[in-house]
Amino acid sequence: MVSTQDIVVEVKLPRSLFANSGMTRQEASDALLRSYVLTLYRHDKISSGKAAQLLGVHKMSFIRMLSEEGIPYLDFTKDELDQDVEALSQWHKK
Repeated sequence: MVSTQDIVVEVKLPRSLFANSGMTRQEASDALLRSYVLTLYRHDKISSGKAAQLLGVHKMSFIRMLSEEGIPYLDFTKDELDQDVEALSQWHKK
């Protein structure tokens, strides 16, 4: 169901592509939404909480989904991680 704050986006697909997918229209729509939300998340346009909300799943389910898609939940460089570990170590010593 479309709410008053939703928009409808039409995607034109070759009939053969849709037919070969074995998906219903709703399954294809859900898959496209999932892909769009994951893309927004991957490009830091939305948070993991917002992504989970848009997909109607709990945050842990979203984190699991990221793992299944090979998308990191925590995206640190080694230097950033080393800095965070050092900061935590210093904080713990206080």
